[in-house]
Amino acid sequence: MSWVSIEKDECTECGLCVTRCIRCFTDTPGEIVVDANEDTCNLCGHCVALCPTMAITHHKMNMDDFIELDNEVGINTDQLVQLIRRRRSHRDFTDKEIPKKDLETLVDLCRYCPTGSNVQNVGIVVVQNRNKIQRLSDLTIESFQKAAGILKQRADRLKAEGKDIPEELNYRLARLNDMNLIKEAKESGLDPVFYKAPVVMVFHSPEFTSAPKDNCMIAAQTVVLTAMTMGLETCYIGIFEAASTYPPIIEELQLPPDHRVLSVLIMGYPTLTYLRAVDRKPMNVRWDT
Repeated sequence: MSWVSIEKDECTECGLCVTRCIRCFTDTPGEIVVDANEDTCNLCGHCVALCPTMAITHHKMNMDDFIELDNEVGINTDQLVQLIRRRRSHRDFTDKEIPKKDLETLVDLCRYCPTGSNVQNVGIVVVQNRNKIQRLSDLTIESFQKAAGILKQRADRLKAEGKDIPEELNYRLARLNDMNLIKEAKESGLDPVFYKAPVVMVFHSPEFTSAPKDNCMIAAQTVVLTAMTMGLETCYIGIFEAASTYPPIIEELQLPPDHRVLSVLIMGYPTLTYLRAVDRKPMNVRWDT
């Protein structure tokens, strides 16, 4: 049985569905025929969204979720540009808890984000437990301290053998030297990983899928911009993403075994208010006209 059906009495044979999806729809003399199944349909829903008479029903999707769209987007270019330029990386937050309904709205919005080949397989772990956030922070620092020791041993061995240290190893050693500052910050009572944020969002995906990193980053940036409309601010935490393959962190997160952490956000109500947008370097762009 086809996943998609057409109400013949409602169909005007405009052909929009055929234009958009030749895998499932065929324009035959006198009618449009559809045969959608797991081999041809990736659940994009474009056929339903395009049909001017709602003659198409997709039996694998929630038809009530195909909401009517206004002709106007509702936000103009200048407003969107200002929102994007207002975004800052925040690392200082109040103790105010984020309402569950706001977090649910942010999470639910991610299912409407594009994914490569429409795989729709991004997962999110929303960590609010303060003790767990602290454990993940401590494990992150622990993982880098151990990594620094291993890399230093490798560099010392190469020196003893009279060999040059590869550029990549030198770069990684230089980055890991910053761990001394992070360790000092932790020992002074600070959280140099999550900055005592009330919420940590971990975006994860199967490693072997279509565009896993892009999928997680698109979802995360959608959360970043939408959270700003709620008075919330965020910061990407690359150090935790880099540490996320450390076995104790894997055990703590309990992700599906084939999943990787590919983006991480902290979130909360900010203590700082920026009064101006900041300058940035000009884009490196080439116009091929």
